[in-house]
Amino acid sequence: MANRELAMKFLRCFCAGDVNGLAALLADDLQFKGPFHEFKSSEAYVDTLKTDPPGKCGCLVLSVTENGDNVSVYYDYVKSDRTITIAQLFKFKNRKISEILLVFDGRGFA
Repeated sequence: MANRELAMKFLRCFCAGDVNGLAALLADDLQFKGPFHEFKSSEAYVDTLKTDPPGKCGCLVLSVTENGDNVSVYYDYVKSDRTITIAQLFKFKNRKISEILLVFDGRGFA
């Protein structure tokens, strides 16, 4: 599966609340950075998702850009009470997601 397809599969799994499905896409040494969390392993990231599952939501992809081992996706994350535009950069190593940079305006969650 190409990197672009892996990034899109990650989003589909996340929006379906399929934590085990997205866990299979991650490198063990995943580096995750976002507005509220930072993780240095896939295990830590997945454990947090299992503790506080994302729940089902909608996702409207606005743009996908691929450059070598990097894929960036801009999308509207649609929950019943709000829609948030998100930018997510995925970096790949050995057909696994090795880094995720998640960017969105977190003020709506304060």
